[in-house]
Amino acid sequence: MQLLMALLVLHFPLRAGEVTSRNHTTETFPHQGFEDRIEFWKRMFTHYGERDVVFHDLNDLRLIYGVVTFEKSVAQDVREAVRQKERLVQERRELQEIFRDLSEGGTDPARLSARHRELLDRLRSWGYSISSESLRERAEKIRYQRGIKEKFSEGIIRSGRYLPLIESIFRREGLPAELALLPHVESSFDHRAYSRSAAAGIWQFIPSTGRRFLTINALVDERLDPIRSSEAAAQLLKENYLKLGNWPLAITAYNHGANGMLRAKQLHGPDLRLIIERHQSPSFSFASQNFYAEFLAAVEVARNHTKYFGRLDIAKPLRFDALHLKRDYAVRDFTRVSGLSEAILKDYNPQITGQVWGGTRSLPAGLPLRVPPGRGAEAARRLNGARPASDLVLARAGGSVRYRVQPGDTLTAIARRFGTSVTTILSANQISDQNRIHLGRILLIPRLSQPPRGS
Repeated sequence: MQLLMALLVLHFPLRAGEVTSRNHTTETFPHQGFEDRIEFWKRMFTHYGERDVVFHDLNDLRLIYGVVTFEKSVAQDVREAVRQKERLVQERRELQEIFRDLSEGGTDPARLSARHRELLDRLRSWGYSISSESLRERAEKIRYQRGIKEKFSEGIIRSGRYLPLIESIFRREGLPAELALLPHVESSFDHRAYSRSAAAGIWQFIPSTGRRFLTINALVDERLDPIRSSEAAAQLLKENYLKLGNWPLAITAYNHGANGMLRAKQLHGPDLRLIIERHQSPSFSFASQNFYAEFLAAVEVARNHTKYFGRLDIAKPLRFDALHLKRDYAVRDFTRVSGLSEAILKDYNPQITGQVWGGTRSLPAGLPLRVPPGRGAEAARRLNGARPASDLVLARAGGSVRYRVQPGDTLTAIARRFGTSVTTILSANQISDQNRIHLGRILLIPRLSQPPRGS
């Protein structure tokens, strides 16, 4: 019998979080000049939680003006999020008013409140001028940042499932293993993560960049696949490095874009510190300026997570069998196999979209479908004899048939085949225009009066 699947069994004996290549020196990932930024992000990752919001200077992250701690989390609570946002905007406005008052009214201690004196002492302790002009400038550079201690520790736990695989991918591409920790900054290793800019997955690819390396369509979005998206991230980071010449620029380009960083390099040279200090561009914002320092902080915290979080129950490394589908299959062809429920298949294959799980579309040919280790051989044996999902009759229930539209089909031909009428099919599927059927659509054929001709 001709095999309809190719089976690949993958076993990964690495321990969760194990470093799979040599540590790289600070020559590869220089820290000098980024120390204050690194320390700031380490505190955001390990000290301040989701209820803590830190007010700080936009450029000098040593200047922390205060912390607002809320009683409730904003997670899953839209009204609380709105309330907190209003409070934070008001707090920032009040801080700005204090700076403006100091700028216009002077710094005579007799007229100052405790809050005024506290802010002045903080500026003086870091050697800042307290002239009227500099105080006005400080007022416009007040920013706030919410802590992510809980989110980061959850990311450490999740990372255990994928990190050995990602490190092996990066090692195969000749890249530093530390880069495998970049998802701590992007997504906290949450493959379900979506951003407001439509970025998705642990590597937060936007659609346009993702399509350069990955399959993104109605059935499959490989941005949500931690393994395939890691292969794509390795390629993108390698491209960035070859184009820009050093890792600080290449990593920053992952956030800002390689062309944008190339323009900055051409203007200011290859030193990221000077680019941050001098480059003026609306798109080179706080996030881009700090992306490299966030990465360095994430590496430090992830590599020493017990120091910051104590003992964590790290997820076990992912192991699986991969079935490379030679043709389309219905999901139910797999769920009939012992130990392959739909929930398990979803867990191992987050890249498959809801259209497939909803039953309206099949698992497409060419898909590497992952199943729990030890299940692949059994599934291949069982499914090699299964009828393909592209066969005409997909399911029968209650006297009805679910039929997938094939190349060359018309409603007239389908109705004739199943012994029914075009009007009946249109009504059953709420179709107003009989010309509006498309290849692959599932049609419900009610009141089947005879077996389909040719079956």
